[in-house]
Amino acid sequence: MSPFPAFVAALCLVLALPGPGRAASGDFDLPLFIPALTGVPLSRDSDGDGLPDLWELRGYTENGTFVDLPAMGADPWHKDLFVWMDYMVKPGGPSLAPNQTVIDNIKAVFANAPVTNPDGTTGVTIHPLLKNQVEYKAELGKKNDDPSVWTDFDALKNADTDFNAALARSHRYMIWANDYQESGSSGLARNIPATDFIVSLGTFPTPGGTEWEKLGTFIHELGHCLGLKHGGTDDTNYKPNYLSIMSYTFQMSGVYKDGHFGDAGHPLLFDYQRIETPALNETSLNENLGLTGAGSVAGYGTVFYYFSNNACQQVGITNANAAIDWNQDGKIETGVSFGIHCDPDEPAQEEKVTLTAQDNWAHINYSANGLIGPSLTKAERRTRLAEPIPESLKHELNLETYLKLQRLRQSTAP
Repeated sequence: MSPFPAFVAALCLVLALPGPGRAASGDFDLPLFIPALTGVPLSRDSDGDGLPDLWELRGYTENGTFVDLPAMGADPWHKDLFVWMDYMVKPGGPSLAPNQTVIDNIKAVFANAPVTNPDGTTGVTIHPLLKNQVEYKAELGKKNDDPSVWTDFDALKNADTDFNAALARSHRYMIWANDYQESGSSGLARNIPATDFIVSLGTFPTPGGTEWEKLGTFIHELGHCLGLKHGGTDDTNYKPNYLSIMSYTFQMSGVYKDGHFGDAGHPLLFDYQRIETPALNETSLNENLGLTGAGSVAGYGTVFYYFSNNACQQVGITNANAAIDWNQDGKIETGVSFGIHCDPDEPAQEEKVTLTAQDNWAHINYSANGLIGPSLTKAERRTRLAEPIPESLKHELNLETYLKLQRLRQSTAP
């Protein structure tokens, strides 16, 4: 039998009570319980997913609206992520919404997550809820006007009368959109962390994106909402020791493992980094080690970029568990000083630094610093949502860069 928290008997008593009574508490209506009976505070979140146990067992009410999380599949002993998905349809053209294959693959990636739960199982139950068509806009926001993106986004969000302020306490919200700011960008998150994001593949060669482009971009932008960065520990992109679709190297392809990328028919490789990898000091690389020295990289390959001939050169590595000739001189050496990260969109000789990565799954911010759950007041939520877009999100992967990466990958792929 799987181990359950000691307070499960008390929670079962709560479940046996008649309909959920409510008591108003400032901005928020809290469930009315008898403390001597339950002994379960609203702050208790056994599975750490940002949703209080009481919500996942009994639901919650805000401003007179009852949100029945148990009926939606919430489980206090297994991590849940709820994502409300609205979508646009091109006039006379295709819907930009995902098909069921994409939705099923999103669920599979999160179910495969290496995170533990109080019910004794691993994985995250994500609920990607495809909901309503919203007004088509060729662009969200205006060029060179970052706040206008979220002004337009919020107008569409508020126009969906099915998504209300009560749901915003437990659900992330996103739109499958066409484009924003004439950027050709694949997507955008509101902040790191956050609860709002956009997938904007309408200008890609396949309008709305292929199944793989949709899958990778959704998980990438949701990753920002979950607190993840382009470089793991920081915003530096294209690190060879960062085996995550949060890196542009892997966003659309998935990571490379067991001889293939994810878009070769392996959706579980559209993954956040699930192991620790060693720091790489570009002033003194030990080529004998490859990416060994931290977690096991058995089966993994990687991709790295170096600057030469006024361009970023790409090298595909099939086995990160073996020696890697970082400077491409045909020899395996120690103490090698060589830059192994380069931005194909802005190629330049980068300053040599120490590249650090991150086990992403161990650093998920499920509550988005309080945007999910009961802790923030309405005024605090408004302040958080009004924060400016971080600099690191102002240049998300766009079509031009993606096509460059594809060309490089076709010539040098593992």
